[in-house]
Amino acid sequence: MVARKKRPTRGLRARAWWVLRKNKTMTLTDIQNSICTGSEKSADSNLRRWLKALVNVGLVSCTIVDDGILNSNGSNCYKLVKDVGPKPPVVRDKGGVVFDPNSNQILDKVGVK
Repeated sequence: MVARKKRPTRGLRARAWWVLRKNKTMTLTDIQNSICTGSEKSADSNLRRWLKALVNVGLVSCTIVDDGILNSNGSNCYKLVKDVGPKPPVVRDKGGVVFDPNSNQILDKVGVK
């Protein structure tokens, strides 16, 4: 048996999934500081939409933590609730459903459709 070559993780959301799986709990700023190279377009809004969809299906929970900034409402802290595998969940544009490529299933608010 020949070992397959490891491919580098590509894509903003794929890198975010890897770092969230590793650290379990992170703020959006922590995720961006870990993975962004500066060449991404709209990384902040892209990750916010993706994380919101993951929160909606129960893969990630979101709490507000104090960020120490005066006149701030705090930062969203994302905690991995269910690790579905190494491949990142995909948010489909049509209908906003979340697809899990590890199990080839569509996830909804209670788990699997």
